[in-house]
Amino acid sequence: IAQYVLFRQGKPVPADFQTATKLCTPAKKIICISTNHIAQMAVLNLMDSITGVANAPLIHNEKISANIKNGSLTDLGNEELNYEKIIALKPWFVFTSGSWDGADKVNAKLQSLKIPSVANLDFMEQQPLARAEWIKFVASFYDEEVEAARIFNALENNYTKLKLLAGKAKFHPTVFFNLPYKEIWYMPCRENYMTNLVADAGGNFLWKNEKSTTGFNLSLDYEAVYNKAANADYWINTGFVKSLADLKSTDKKNTFFKAYKTGKIFNNDRRTTNASGFDFWESGTTNPDKILADLIFILHPELLPNHQLYYYRQLK
Repeated sequence: IAQYVLFRQGKPVPADFQTATKLCTPAKKIICISTNHIAQMAVLNLMDSITGVANAPLIHNEKISANIKNGSLTDLGNEELNYEKIIALKPWFVFTSGSWDGADKVNAKLQSLKIPSVANLDFMEQQPLARAEWIKFVASFYDEEVEAARIFNALENNYTKLKLLAGKAKFHPTVFFNLPYKEIWYMPCRENYMTNLVADAGGNFLWKNEKSTTGFNLSLDYEAVYNKAANADYWINTGFVKSLADLKSTDKKNTFFKAYKTGKIFNNDRRTTNASGFDFWESGTTNPDKILADLIFILHPELLPNHQLYYYRQLK
């Protein structure tokens, strides 16, 4: 379990937490490894303290891209981080993602370099509001807890209003997600982030009662999905597929689904980078109310007749 002791700059360092990472606040120079951490910094208006980022081509935030181009922000690489650049930046700490996606190796390397790492584990939260609430964790390193609470309370209020609106729907259309990857169709399980979003939007996700087999997903074959979702009303989150023609060329069997025949297929790629970095997984983590509004409009357009899709688009 990670433990952090935060103290104001200029104040004495606490002495009773020998194993804790000691950091003074407010932070001035930090590094972000994950795009969702950048979104948290953005919503709190703290981006000027970011001195380095990883996976720059996947970052949708325009200010980050501009700062990399003008040289005020350092690109630290993609799959392999440039630790020489990290050392040169002399960051106060690096936001990492715990043990997920190889980040445990990153933490070990940073520790050997005596560079503090802070595990920002928002991705583990499967309730949309709980994931967004991690802005309070980020804010604590900047003495901005009051502002974070204000932002989150407004977000929570808006999300709750939208959820109550969706609760008025008399019909709950059936939904399924994703596409196969290397012959395995990873479908959200009952605890999954997307399962909770669709439930809050008034949808009936066909695997909503299934316990996970792989992380927060189920590992299914094509036949199992088709047998259950052949007549589903909506098909959502089709990955890197850009059109109905792409979906057909990927696998002709995709055209057999009712959702394909009726054109009710929506992907969360309306806002992407040239390298296919999805803003849905970046700023969407701090704006679950915008995602929820999109899903309500998709599933129940009569409830939000004037809504314009923000993260989603309909495949044509």
